[in-house]
Amino acid sequence: MKKLLGFALLFFILSGGWALAAEADDIHVKAEVDKAFLTIGDPVTYTVTVEHSPDIQVLSNFPAPASDVLEIKKVEDIHRKLKKKSIDGRKFMLTTYRLGEFVLDPVTIEYRKEGQAIKKVQTNKLYLTVKSVASGEKLEDIRDVKSVIPFKFRMGKFLWTLVGLSLATAGFFLYRFLRKHKALALPPAPPLTPEEEALLHLTELFESDLLKRAFIKLYYLRLSEILRAYFEKRYKILAVESTTSEILRAIRPLHLEPGLYQKIQYVLESSDLAKFAKWVPTPSETIQLNKKAEEIVREAAPAPEPAPVEEASHGV
Repeated sequence: MKKLLGFALLFFILSGGWALAAEADDIHVKAEVDKAFLTIGDPVTYTVTVEHSPDIQVLSNFPAPASDVLEIKKVEDIHRKLKKKSIDGRKFMLTTYRLGEFVLDPVTIEYRKEGQAIKKVQTNKLYLTVKSVASGEKLEDIRDVKSVIPFKFRMGKFLWTLVGLSLATAGFFLYRFLRKHKALALPPAPPLTPEEEALLHLTELFESDLLKRAFIKLYYLRLSEILRAYFEKRYKILAVESTTSEILRAIRPLHLEPGLYQKIQYVLESSDLAKFAKWVPTPSETIQLNKKAEEIVREAAPAPEPAPVEEASHGV
């Protein structure tokens, strides 16, 4: 009977112990380094991981090691699945430039299982040993200072160097002299005609980036200025400081071709709208205005003078 009671008590104890073990949370934490001994400046990988079942929620972050001698070079988060478990953590790439032995304190991780209170678990403590690069190496003795090499003055080499420098200096000044006189000997380029100057400025305007940068008013202000300066030189009128209506009244007595007069009126009035009335021409309208501005200059150009006819000489 006593044996039966003993077996029953033993079974109860073992059963209770097994139940307590089954109630333990399925979570495991770990801290590790890829090497415990390193030299100054060497990288070391420090990893903190938590392996847990899906019904456990990890509440803590994974802080960097609290050390004033370790420098963090890179941080990488860890999130992966292993069968029916989850692995979370963080990997730190560290380095140090101080010698000695250092301790990486345990990391406290808070977690919560469904239907239970918040709990804590700690990682293990780690140790690092940082040694000198030259640790264990035999140091060499200080070498003797080499004797002073006597300086030998070589007159021939000095003279050749002096001659070379003199020739180079003389050649430089001769080149400048010839270039200056050549520039003076060239005849000056003939001045541009009013038409050539106006077309040159229009081309520069058309190829500018004013419209791309949305400087609409500045673009058409410049277009109007080019034409007004041309009208002053071509028709001998005050156009730069005049309004569009004043310019049209000034050129009306010149009896221009109707098509030319209408183009001048169209381009100047359109430019005024873009400058003062906040009118933004479409790309097709801009192309048309540019084209008409060129046509104005070309059509307003004076007709070329006929070449003189040489009289044929008659023999007696």
